[in-house]
Amino acid sequence: MMQRTLRTGMALLCLIPGMGQSCGYDALYPNPFEQSWPGTVNIAMATAAAVSSDRLASLPTLTGEAGFTRSQVWLQSLKSRFQKAGIQGGISILLIDSGLWSRVRGKESLLLQLHTPGPHPNDRIMLLSEAAINAMLDGSLTIEQGLQLGVVELQRDDNQQFQQDLYKALSSQT
Repeated sequence: MMQRTLRTGMALLCLIPGMGQSCGYDALYPNPFEQSWPGTVNIAMATAAAVSSDRLASLPTLTGEAGFTRSQVWLQSLKSRFQKAGIQGGISILLIDSGLWSRVRGKESLLLQLHTPGPHPNDRIMLLSEAAINAMLDGSLTIEQGLQLGVVELQRDDNQQFQQDLYKALSSQT
């Protein structure tokens, strides 16, 4: 029964047309299965499975300004935790639900840029769902659990320093 529900939900997501906007908050939610960045489909499927099995809390779908504002709060909180933990910028983040690319840059003082066109060529990359960023920030999901569930993917992290930085940042309180 659960497998059929999951498949039906994924099939319905495939029927939503892509909008060609800078992110899903500008118009309709984009189809995470149509995202052009490698890894987004896997994260969308892993998030659906984790929510279906109650390993990750479901979030209400917010579009437009409300959705963008919620994402901005999450990303600002993450940037603040990076700052507090002494982690340098050079991090591109994709929220796969909306297709929102953001970038944390700087060394001693970090700056969050929203609506970037994609990752900077030298940035470490973090792909995740809205449910995953929410759970990591509220402390109900560690970076290790997120990676194990497949709801988070880190790219350009060959020596796992980015994973260690995330552990440090997410372990600190806001």
